[in-house]
Amino acid sequence: MPMPEPDTSRKGRIVAEKTELTERQLPLEILEEYRQPKKVNLKAARIIVAGGAGVGSKENFRLIWDLANCLGGAPAASRAAVDLGFIDRDHQVGQTGTTVRPSLYVAVGISGAIQHQAGMAQSLKIVAINSDPEAPIFGAAHYKIVGNLNEVVPVMIKSLREKSIKVGSAAKS
Repeated sequence: MPMPEPDTSRKGRIVAEKTELTERQLPLEILEEYRQPKKVNLKAARIIVAGGAGVGSKENFRLIWDLANCLGGAPAASRAAVDLGFIDRDHQVGQTGTTVRPSLYVAVGISGAIQHQAGMAQSLKIVAINSDPEAPIFGAAHYKIVGNLNEVVPVMIKSLREKSIKVGSAAKS
């Protein structure tokens, strides 16, 4: 959701309430707390490459990781891809995942359910790659590529790597 402008004319009031609960009134007790550190900080990522169920398999999801790597971005996923076990939940974008606002969001094999779009719609530029020309994700995308991700993404990766080699060799000269 877009952040509203702050209203400095509004004032809050602190009300101190004294409560007394006995252990018997509490229905549970925390015996131990365990927090696993997140593997990725999607909120801080300037570039995100996200894959959906349309990627097809955990092995095919390697293309998402490779493209994200070439772009200097973070890999992410829709809930469907997470539920299918293609990637960890830390990488989930959407209403039940992380809301992101990167400069570039590349959606690969993502149908574009409203829950996913709620988490990525504020991206500055959205590129969608999907074999279904009627996929809802195209309604949110600035750039649309209709095609098989197994053909499109490897061409993108190859092109980015070639440009990187040319830039790197020009810098050494």
